Amino acid sequence: EFRRVLFRSEGAEVRFPVEGHEVSVEVFTTRPDTLYGVTFMVLAPEHPLVDVITSPEQRAAVDAYREQAAVKSELDRTDLAKEKTGVATGAYALNPLLDPSDADARIPVHVGDYVLMGYGTGAVMCVPGHDERDHEYALEYGLPIRTVVAPADGAAIEGCYTESGVAVASPRWNGLDTEAAKARSMELVEELGCGSARVTYRLRDWL
Repeated sequence: EFRRVLFRSEGAEVRFPVEGHEVSVEVFTTRPDTLYGVTFMVLAPEHPLVDVITSPEQRAAVDAYREQAAVKSELDRTDLAKEKTGVATGAYALNPLLDPSDADARIPVHVGDYVLMGYGTGAVMCVPGHDERDHEYALEYGLPIRTVVAPADGAAIEGCYTESGVAVASPRWNGLDTEAAKARSMELVEELGCGSARVTYRLRDWL
């Protein structure tokens, strides 16, 4: 049976300023409680900011990657079993929760064809400690992996931890369980003026 299903997602829209530019990368996330675990970002090849923020040194590599992505279908690009590929833009976004002088605040921005311009904002914040896709990409490109959610029972974490738990290494909501941390983080991004709580809806074909 073929039908279209409407999916509802609750989360936050968050703006990450781009170092050296008067622009920000805007993302929608259902897990704002993991903001301290963001170690890179990925833009869709078609994202208009790619032209604006790509460094001169990375321009040729980014242009070549975008040409390759342009001939792929959306199905090919979003195949979960397929190896995720991307290329650095040479630009860095800044985590709005951290002081810009903090080394952890600088987040490399990549272009990846598995991100689609027509899905969400066309940009994703990547938390490889708690998302399988981000974890795979981080391992492939040698990007940092930071743990910001731990099992409530204190069990050791092996690899990527994708379940709910307790916030760690997240100064403004350490010790809160995942639902409470989500609520606090959404309040905080609004207080700081770098985002807002949001509900999104999208239609997906379903077999």
